[in-house]
Amino acid sequence: MYEHGWLDVWGDSDAVRDLLFRGLFALITLMAAWGPLRELGSGGGWRSGTLGARAGDRLSSRAGRTTLGLLLAVSAGAFTAGVALWAALVLLAAGFHLLVVVYLSQEHSGYTTEEDDGTKTFHVHHHLHLLGMTLLAMVCTVGVLGPAGAAGPGTSHAAQALWGAIAAHYVVAAVAKVRKRGLRWPDRRLFPFYLTLFARYSAGDGQPLPERGPARALTLHPQWGVLLLWAALLLEFSTPVMLIGYGPRLVIAVSLVVFHLCCRWWLMVDFRENAMLAALAALPLPHDGHGLLAPESAAVPLAVAAACAAVSLILGDRVYPFSSLPMFTAPYRPATVISLRSPDGTVVHPAPAHLGSTTSALSRQYDAAAARNQVEAFLAELRDTAAARGTPLPGEAVLWREVVTVSPEGRVDISQTPLERHPGAGPSSSTAAD
Repeated sequence: MYEHGWLDVWGDSDAVRDLLFRGLFALITLMAAWGPLRELGSGGGWRSGTLGARAGDRLSSRAGRTTLGLLLAVSAGAFTAGVALWAALVLLAAGFHLLVVVYLSQEHSGYTTEEDDGTKTFHVHHHLHLLGMTLLAMVCTVGVLGPAGAAGPGTSHAAQALWGAIAAHYVVAAVAKVRKRGLRWPDRRLFPFYLTLFARYSAGDGQPLPERGPARALTLHPQWGVLLLWAALLLEFSTPVMLIGYGPRLVIAVSLVVFHLCCRWWLMVDFRENAMLAALAALPLPHDGHGLLAPESAAVPLAVAAACAAVSLILGDRVYPFSSLPMFTAPYRPATVISLRSPDGTVVHPAPAHLGSTTSALSRQYDAAAARNQVEAFLAELRDTAAARGTPLPGEAVLWREVVTVSPEGRVDISQTPLERHPGAGPSSSTAAD
């Protein structure tokens, strides 16, 4: 059926579905790679001991990024067309992993959490892990089971690898949360604390604070958030159900898309790659001959899920892309927000427009400077940066430090203190309860 050229598939509905699956997956991969490719080497150094520290300067050059981009584009096109399917998939996975591993080697590519005992742990950004694991799962599955050059069987096995990788990723995420916090993970502090913190970051960038809507309601009613967190945890634990047939897969995949959209809207956590992969899993692609409610043979995706889950649990958060990072499980330590304001604190000057950096990035830089007792040098550097950019700070603008804390009951408190003094400034500090 599939021995003809790829342009001949339009007379075969099954082959068209295969082509659509491969094309959509290739498009998702290229969209995910665009951000790292554009931002590679955009500023900051490389973390010592990483691939970026050894090869980052060469790969982040114009020639290096162009070569990586061409490799990804050509291999994605060949995979879509079904030309040398497995070889194209290997090159696509190799190019994507090389790009992402170097990208995650940059100093600004992660964040630090503080545990109960005071130890601090650095984590790389997590949004590219599922796609990386899916590519590896596809390479292994198609390489073992897919006849060389047969686009039809190879596409079917690639799709089953996708389903297995999704199930493993979310089950491991749920297990990691429970291992870290037990059944206390659905905590009434989570939504009020993070929604307030992220809203303050956005306010520092020039966005208005929300006065109504779901985010505001979850801040004012912490008990509502506990129900949503239990629903999210149970959804992650239930993802293996998607492997028994298209009907359950449709329900789970659509639920995952909604879950990630809500995370994006409310918590500013952008896992768009995960959402796109879940949306692809929700489509009846490729066609396998089963009806909507008919059970499917789950041996291959179950084996993929078991292998991915085992490796992820063994490696923990140490090796990309097998990561079991327990999201939102760090203790609710006071969080710092650095913003540029008028002397009395009532007028916010958007940080990106004047300092070329987001409020969240400024806040992380302040924390690092404060840990080294270099706050004065940090403030002077910000003003020098603004002057060098040609966007000097407004004449009366001063930097303010806000500290966001949350009580066990979910009540948020915000203290505000100017980091700099200016003639005519108002009170030196204030405290507000959200």
